[in-house]
Amino acid sequence: MYLAFDILLWTGLLFLLIGYLKDYKKHEFRIIGFILLGLFWITLTPYYLKIRDYFNALMVVGALPVFLYFGYHEYLSKRWDEDPAVMEFLAGSVSFAMLLYFGIQRVPILSGFLIKVVADQTTWITTILGYNFHAGSINYSGNPLWYRTTSEFIRVPIVGTNINIILSCTGLQAIAAASALIWCTRASIGRKTKSLLILFPVVYIVNLLRNALVVYLVEEDMFSFAVAHNEIAKSLSVVVLIILMLVVFEILPELYENIISALGLPKRREKKESAEESDG
Repeated sequence: MYLAFDILLWTGLLFLLIGYLKDYKKHEFRIIGFILLGLFWITLTPYYLKIRDYFNALMVVGALPVFLYFGYHEYLSKRWDEDPAVMEFLAGSVSFAMLLYFGIQRVPILSGFLIKVVADQTTWITTILGYNFHAGSINYSGNPLWYRTTSEFIRVPIVGTNINIILSCTGLQAIAAASALIWCTRASIGRKTKSLLILFPVVYIVNLLRNALVVYLVEEDMFSFAVAHNEIAKSLSVVVLIILMLVVFEILPELYENIISALGLPKRREKKESAEESDG
């Protein structure tokens, strides 16, 4: 079943990328891509419920109606013979973010390496706090190195605790999403590169500090792992990411305009009908 879901993932990504990169029947390709990827996201709900990450569980459930809505606006673009810049931005951002994240997540040798690096650096930070923990070996959970075949977590244990570092502890999701949003914005390469150079190290370092905070809160018996990780640490990460995006908006105002345009999609049909009535 796990590999069957991947058909939705890679087929949806292929269609969306073609729709973004090519002019030939781009709306049709994007419509199919958004529908398939929306269906794929909802299949991840059991995974996030399993790790008690209710925030991300809610996000993947909500992805289906959002992606179907994007597909609907591609249908309107085809029907009205339009190609709004915001739809191109959405197609590019979604496809590149998912390609970056799942290109690593689905290849255990890559995801395992990243998890191990983050685990080593997290335990280095905990030594500053006075602990004597170290990262164990990569546990591939029965997956072959070149492609995941199960939904079991690839993990690295923090020896001396009951905590494991998995891919969601690496910050890859936030980095992939924010990077795709920046790169698919119509702006100069220089300003996009500057934004990425600010985003990458800050998100990565904050994520390491977040992991170390979770270890500290759990080891000091202040909170359960679920509360420390899914509520306290995740909330702090969201706040930091919002602040970072505000900084990026100063460098890249075009990104802000893209996001506002995406939020304004519900008014698109209303504006179109008003314009047609005026012409009539």
